[in-house]
Amino acid sequence: MKITIPLLLLLIVPGVAAAQPPVKLITKPIEINRTIKNVPASYDFSKIKMCVDRSAVNGNLPERNFSAVKQPPKINSDGSYAVIGVSRQPLAGETNKMWDPGQTISVFLSTNNGSDLIRDKVKLYARQWETIANIKFDFGSSFSNAKIKVEFDNDNKSWSWIGRDVLFNPFQLYTVHFGMFTNSTAEDEFRRVIEHEFGHALGFIHEHQSPAGGNIQWDKEKVYAYFSGPPNNWTRADVDFNIFTKYSKTNTNYSAYDPLSIMHYDFAAELTTNGVATPVNTDFSVTDRQYARQLYPFPVTPTSASGTLRTGDDCDLVDFTVDYNAVPADKIEFTLKLGEISSKKVTWWKQIGIPMTNNTETFLWVQNHSLIKEENRTTFTVQVPVNEIDMNKSISFWKAKILGVHTLLNYKWNVLPAIKGGCRITLSWNKDSCL
Repeated sequence: MKITIPLLLLLIVPGVAAAQPPVKLITKPIEINRTIKNVPASYDFSKIKMCVDRSAVNGNLPERNFSAVKQPPKINSDGSYAVIGVSRQPLAGETNKMWDPGQTISVFLSTNNGSDLIRDKVKLYARQWETIANIKFDFGSSFSNAKIKVEFDNDNKSWSWIGRDVLFNPFQLYTVHFGMFTNSTAEDEFRRVIEHEFGHALGFIHEHQSPAGGNIQWDKEKVYAYFSGPPNNWTRADVDFNIFTKYSKTNTNYSAYDPLSIMHYDFAAELTTNGVATPVNTDFSVTDRQYARQLYPFPVTPTSASGTLRTGDDCDLVDFTVDYNAVPADKIEFTLKLGEISSKKVTWWKQIGIPMTNNTETFLWVQNHSLIKEENRTTFTVQVPVNEIDMNKSISFWKAKILGVHTLLNYKWNVLPAIKGGCRITLSWNKDSCL
């Protein structure tokens, strides 16, 4: 193609003021052979709705706490226990920005804009994460105390801070923004946007930026053109960082690339060179459900344990069972009873001591030989608050020995580190002599 460009030649004469230079206009055209790519000057992206990435927040986050879902050690048949290793393979997410499994996160919903219907939709679809991840949202009325602060607008954009970035919010800014909703918004759109943004609030990143991200055939000039305009107004470097760059493998938990994830951008076909759009995902994918559970694991419930303790005194045999999730989670239930072996009943006084945090013991005792009827009981049960038990100490054993003297045995049962709230421990003293 030939292009004619008029050339203005400025001649500066020494000693003449620069404001009055003589100008000579050369009208001879300069011919330039150039191949111009077929790239329109602008594009119509009016139907594209994407989540707007926010700038990263820098700060030292505390380590994630998995104690609420840590699997207790396995109790062996002899009463000893062994630690069990647990591995996790999570969905794409910034590991250090994830909340603690089992944590309750406070949320404030602004009433300045939006409607009660829209706020109810936010509560409904945010809580869908609670069905696949061990996390809870507490919607309250305190703006200052809320960790996640949600605002509403009609600016046709949405965004969210990533996970625990909200802990670095000294200016009390809103951390989630919904600007696409009206009372007539389709239900699928409510679900798509709310689940997506609250996924960010839980620490999940955009799936296309996973280290395992798929090979989208970007038309980069169109991508630059779209994100350079409102609402993003990004530079090319911003686009590179937020769209084309993959997260580091060392900082990110990720599964295989999942184009069906609720955390995947809905990329329009005009942003690609092959005209292939990414799917419009309106709910959790199978991979979302699988790996959200593994990154925010629910408590593991071991199977019941049973076996026999040998105190080493007079051929004692004490059978035990441990049942999980049998009583309220903030208590542990203990039962001691007199048993028997081969129809030979155990008699006399027996006792166990549960170590308490105040350096005392809670005692359970049984006996069946007293002449006073009220002092005889062959079984006794007590529930003890978990936070009052010293889990680092052992359960003690006592029995009536020669002349009925109540004697502390040398045997200690160090089982409490393998016990969690909600357990029921039953001890049946089935043999107390070698005869």
